[in-house]
Amino acid sequence: MNPLDWDLGNVPPGIVWGGLDEAGRGAWAGPVVAACAVLDQASAKQWRHVLREVKDSKKLSPEAREALAVELKSALSAYAIAEMDPFAIDRENILQATLHAMRNAVASLPVRPRILFVDGNQAPGTGIVERLIVDGDALSCAVGAASVLAKAHRDELMRTWDERIPGYGFARHKGYGTPEHRERLAELGASGIHRISYAPVAELQKPDEEIRAILLRTVEEPRSVAELQAWIETDLRPNYGRLKLVWVETLRRRYADRLAKLASKEEGLA
Repeated sequence: MNPLDWDLGNVPPGIVWGGLDEAGRGAWAGPVVAACAVLDQASAKQWRHVLREVKDSKKLSPEAREALAVELKSALSAYAIAEMDPFAIDRENILQATLHAMRNAVASLPVRPRILFVDGNQAPGTGIVERLIVDGDALSCAVGAASVLAKAHRDELMRTWDERIPGYGFARHKGYGTPEHRERLAELGASGIHRISYAPVAELQKPDEEIRAILLRTVEEPRSVAELQAWIETDLRPNYGRLKLVWVETLRRRYADRLAKLASKEEGLA
């Protein structure tokens, strides 16, 4: 059965429905990305020639997937995409970060569906009626569309990171654990977008005690909330891959304490 026909057969007439899926759960580097694709009867009829091409994004060539993603952005009633970066993945664990990204995607939709088909067996808890479907990206058109959007979006992000952090081959392997990626990790150590809670990354890290000491000092230097927030991008993120996970937890506590003090001071001056 074509995935569009499956959707139409499982949604009552007049009901707006959506599909949720993610990309990047198994990668060693980069964000996990969730997308929500929304359909209604009118868009399904008008754009059926596009929607009947939807399938599991992994079964499409990169070129076909990116072209379809562009078409879907016109064909869908609405869509939204959300990311959770390696900081959040390492802090929350990949499952919780993925579910968080799914909730964020749904929350940012301009059109709220009545029912969501969710790929997998874990409910994100969006506040909308959810139907969990294992291998949903192959069965449901809405889930398949979300899969295409999430994968195309994440691939583009990883190509951008390849330009910013050359040497790892992110544009080719998209952060997944290929032999090339393992070789580059062994040679270069982890980068600022690697997931240091993942065992293969942790095994090949090159932790730097000097960087740890510098960050413990510089986190105390900002004199405003804005300066402290900027510290994340200017100091912590570029050096993230050189830190052990336990060091990151210490820095998080220092950051939180400093943030509370600065925010209290600024409130007192207001």
